[in-house]
Amino acid sequence: MSKVFQGWTSVAAHLDGLAQGATMVLNEGQRWSLRKIAERLPESGLVLADEVGMGKTRIASAVANAVIAAGGRVAVLVPPGLGYQWREELRAGSVSAPPILRSLGQFLKAWEASENMRPWFNESCLIISHAFTNWRLAQNSDPWRWSLLPEVYAYWMRSTQSEFPQNYSRKHRLNDPWVKRAAQSIVEAVHGQGPRSRVWSLATELASNTPWPGALDARKYQRHAELRNWLERAVGLGLGIFDLVIIDEAHKSRGDESGLSRLLEGVVLQPRESARRRLALTATPVELGIGQWQQTFSRIALKSTSVQAVVSRYAEAVQAIRMTPRDRDARERFVEAARDFQGALSPYLIRRDKREEDAVRSFREQTGEGHHAYRRLSEVLIKAVNLTSAWKQSICAAEALSFTARQIDDSAAKRLRLTLGNGHGIAVLIDEIHEDDVDDSAMNKAGGEPGSDSKERAKRSERVAWWTRVLAEPFRGVEAAEIPLYGHPAILAAVEAIERVVHAGEKVLVFGRFTRPMRALVNLLNARQMLRTLDSADGFWPQEQVHAVEWHAVQAAHRQLERNDEIQRSEINGKLKARYRLLEARREIFRESLLARLEGGLAEVGNDSALRPLFRAFKAAVESSASDRRTLSTIARALSDHLGDAFSKASEGELVSAFSELVFAASDRDQEDAESAGLDDDEAASRWEAIEARVREEYSHAQGGFARLMHGGSLPATRRLLQLAFNRKFAFPRVLVAQSVVGREGLNLHKECRTVLLLHPEWNPGVVEQQIGRVDRLGSLWEEMLRQAIDDEIDARDIPRIEIWPIVFEGTYDETNWRILKERWDELRAQLHGVILTARENGADEDMCRLIEEINEAAPNFSPVPRSQ
Repeated sequence: MSKVFQGWTSVAAHLDGLAQGATMVLNEGQRWSLRKIAERLPESGLVLADEVGMGKTRIASAVANAVIAAGGRVAVLVPPGLGYQWREELRAGSVSAPPILRSLGQFLKAWEASENMRPWFNESCLIISHAFTNWRLAQNSDPWRWSLLPEVYAYWMRSTQSEFPQNYSRKHRLNDPWVKRAAQSIVEAVHGQGPRSRVWSLATELASNTPWPGALDARKYQRHAELRNWLERAVGLGLGIFDLVIIDEAHKSRGDESGLSRLLEGVVLQPRESARRRLALTATPVELGIGQWQQTFSRIALKSTSVQAVVSRYAEAVQAIRMTPRDRDARERFVEAARDFQGALSPYLIRRDKREEDAVRSFREQTGEGHHAYRRLSEVLIKAVNLTSAWKQSICAAEALSFTARQIDDSAAKRLRLTLGNGHGIAVLIDEIHEDDVDDSAMNKAGGEPGSDSKERAKRSERVAWWTRVLAEPFRGVEAAEIPLYGHPAILAAVEAIERVVHAGEKVLVFGRFTRPMRALVNLLNARQMLRTLDSADGFWPQEQVHAVEWHAVQAAHRQLERNDEIQRSEINGKLKARYRLLEARREIFRESLLARLEGGLAEVGNDSALRPLFRAFKAAVESSASDRRTLSTIARALSDHLGDAFSKASEGELVSAFSELVFAASDRDQEDAESAGLDDDEAASRWEAIEARVREEYSHAQGGFARLMHGGSLPATRRLLQLAFNRKFAFPRVLVAQSVVGREGLNLHKECRTVLLLHPEWNPGVVEQQIGRVDRLGSLWEEMLRQAIDDEIDARDIPRIEIWPIVFEGTYDETNWRILKERWDELRAQLHGVILTARENGADEDMCRLIEEINEAAPNFSPVPRSQ
């Protein structure tokens, strides 16, 4: 708390220096952003809303650097899983920060020892999880969880009135040494700032609102209880005052009672409101409607309500111009509204989008199309007319069920009809079919006991139950474990689209919401690829036998591929075992030379390599008699998978690179430094043990990894290792199926993939933008392919694009969901991407193309880059 902040003029000078200098790796657009931030940050907070994948974190790290250079302090608020990425980005900007702060226990650990304490308020930069304030406090919570407030109060009273509160020494609940040291340290630091400081006034306010001895009642610290806010304030004093708060993924948790909102308003303390500066980072400041602009600006403490009126007028003008683009009056109103919209938001908003990127400009020059056309949206339509009779029956029954269920309060039937098209409803229905008493179960699920309702309601319930049985009829007699998801039209359409891309040598990223259809897709893809591999003359498949959970998928794949003869599990297992023996022979040769080749490769990279201590620990573990070669087998297996089919031909340099990537992906990056060169042998051995355990957990699976599933239960290390493998050209997985909630943010999956398949399209276009942003990033496969296509002078019609393939099941609720998403997506593009109209949607005659270009050129532009650049 002792540094003196030199002010925002000094920060601006530092930012200008970074924009002009060579101390940070910045592209031209990022340098222009720093100049604009230097101009505006002295006046207010800002929203940095660059499109996904354009380097917002690099810009924010530069701003943090400038604030710290001016004597200020910075808090970076990030989603829980992104701490290690932010720490590395800050380090690249010459900013040092402790590991991400996640919990109250971790907060108090700073005062664990009397000597060598490192209070949080002495750190220039802190990374804090959005979920930091999710403290579950109750009447029986341990006192250390809530006693910081009464302890701070007690020490404040002693420092200002020369004595502790009455009976303080007898309050045995206040006996935690960490909490006592924290409270004493905080109060001493506040006193060091003096009575005119911001922290002094905050501490005084806290003391006046802390009842004694009422503050010793644990119930008062529960969520929404009277002292919860003041406990948060006490923790905030322990963190200190921040001159700048950077909020990553600022579109998350928009509600006033969300963890992020509580963190901003109660814990992360800043100077008085007039001096408050926040930098909010989000690629999607609005997602579901124009009303979210105000919510986004509230993140930077902007209270103005005039913005909303301007935003509403612009939205109305966009709607009008879409309906009548040839109407001169509509165009004039749009131009005026767009100008007002840009003028109102420009003081607080900076946004670069992909039209500024060199690759997108090159695409536009080569094709003559709009900048947005580098992404190609192609619906994979499933038409009812092409379905089997069984599926036609189910779809018709679902439509009847939709009508019937609307007339009664039947949540089960409604969920079934809403999720039939994406497979989730069918999976649940099959479970119900296999209950002991099928008909009674269906009746009970559908409508409850009819005797308790009116006769009319009972009849409706019976109709719901009847249509449910009709819908399920094609699947009766199927074994429960076989789940007809392997024949679900949406999954088969996804398989066909995915395999078309993979067989052309590229990878595919799939997003979905429902785990069981996603798992069925993964199983089916793996089964089909396994059978193809076994049918080839010399293909390897990394497993010895078909496991029970795979067998039904293998049977389905056998039928779909129209393979000859009846499939026999014993025959498949025999082929797998023979091929696996050949693969293991190659791996054995690889294992025997691995240590020596890694050591030779490390000798070429210098003595200061961060890998050296960890390699020594790896080597020591291999040479230990207790290891029984398990360590060597684990790492060799992981590296061979990582390097792909050509693992036995890898050079020493390639081995070292793969080993480095593997080790750091498996590290606990939120708790450990990325740099490990300073580790002693004991520390390296301890860290290696944890790394090896994570690698073994990931690579011990006995199933082929052609397709992999990443879901909510996937450990952070597993996600990082999957990301690493997916970005390697020859490594499995070739298909990554990710549950939207875990895969849409914080992962870079762009090195070998340019195709995103939306198995379960979302309602929220902002989420879809985040999903596509996993592959649409700087340095992507698409950019590499575009450069090669230009060099090869290929026809403009064949220029590669980023492919987006939503699976849309016509005749189901899927179709309605997709229509609503597209409408919301159009509004989002008009707000953020400068895409008001497209030629594809409005005809392609020359006059209309000219009007569309004119309208899109008038769209608001919040880029800091001058138009002439």
